[in-house]
Amino acid sequence: MKDIRKNIRYLMTPGPVEVSPRTLKALSSPVTHHYSSEFIEIFQETTEKLKKVFQTKKDLIIMQGEAVVGLEASVANILDPGDRVLVLDNGPYGAWFGTYVDNHGGEVVWLKEDYTKAIDPEMVKEKLEKEKNIKAVTLVHMDTPVGITNPVESICRAAGQFEVLTIVDTVAALGGMEIKPDEWGIDICICGSQKCFSSPPALAPISISKKAWETMEKKKKPLRNTYLSMLDYRETWIKNRTFPFTPFVSEVYALNESVTEILEEGLENVFARHKKVARAVREAVEAIGLKLWPESKEIASDTVTAVRVPQGIDDQELRRIMVEDYGVLIAGEVPGLKGEIFRIGHMGYSAYMDNALVTIAALEKALQKLDFPVKTGSGVQKVLDYF
Repeated sequence: MKDIRKNIRYLMTPGPVEVSPRTLKALSSPVTHHYSSEFIEIFQETTEKLKKVFQTKKDLIIMQGEAVVGLEASVANILDPGDRVLVLDNGPYGAWFGTYVDNHGGEVVWLKEDYTKAIDPEMVKEKLEKEKNIKAVTLVHMDTPVGITNPVESICRAAGQFEVLTIVDTVAALGGMEIKPDEWGIDICICGSQKCFSSPPALAPISISKKAWETMEKKKKPLRNTYLSMLDYRETWIKNRTFPFTPFVSEVYALNESVTEILEEGLENVFARHKKVARAVREAVEAIGLKLWPESKEIASDTVTAVRVPQGIDDQELRRIMVEDYGVLIAGEVPGLKGEIFRIGHMGYSAYMDNALVTIAALEKALQKLDFPVKTGSGVQKVLDYF
């Protein structure tokens, strides 16, 4: 097979991320029939383990597809034509929810914020007081392109006062940062396998509240017999231990193993590890002489560090040097902000201090080759201080 990775030794992107040897081994296990008793057992086991990571007792389904299928389904399953949805937009993925609402016949009510800032819960409350007949609020826990964490708990509690549904994209945070759907009042909480779970991109675990199920049932035409139907998952898997179609057998093996690794480490330990690595990377970036994209460290993500591209530096050339000369792949390609941001992913199996050290060293060297004034070892020392 062609060498896909070539000289990539460290995959430090915001997803997909590096997959552990244990998970890769599980992925390569022999495929079995999806209605064999062994597979039914492992699917059930995976679901129960996911509930522990989600910290939820609500129903949980595993949609078969990249996380985007869950994000679109969350909107498609609850909207009737003309329904109004408050879309919180302080990043490209936050704005993306507006596209789903529009595509499925809803009316978008925007609450926009600068892409360097978090959403203020008071602004959400004021908007809901002003606007009438809002059916749902959509928001992103951690908007990957800009590395900003929104105060999900406060926003959802504010929305709960108005009895609107809350739909949260926590694709790039859950499994690396604290989130509690039950306590915080999240009705539909969507995740993805390829981020903090460190599994291949293929599955979208989602927790769903009783209120959300009731809303889906009350649609003028409930969404059924389609790839996006959450009700089909409930009728088949939750009620009858069957499937609406053939599940991704091998990817379920992999997700089961990656979630097992998280639970073995312990959620609190996992969260602490992500937080520590994130702080080290942020401090190292600033020591080098670069500026973070978020307006403050308080809203910066524990899973992705977004950095402003310094004046006079070509971000594509910077990233090319890092991967070709030092084997470290980071990310750019931010929709609408091309050439303004580069991003270092430190989530899941990539969120370890040795990976951060190599990444910062490669960043220093690449910047020096581009004649950016870097004090040699300044960033590296900041990471070493955390060892």
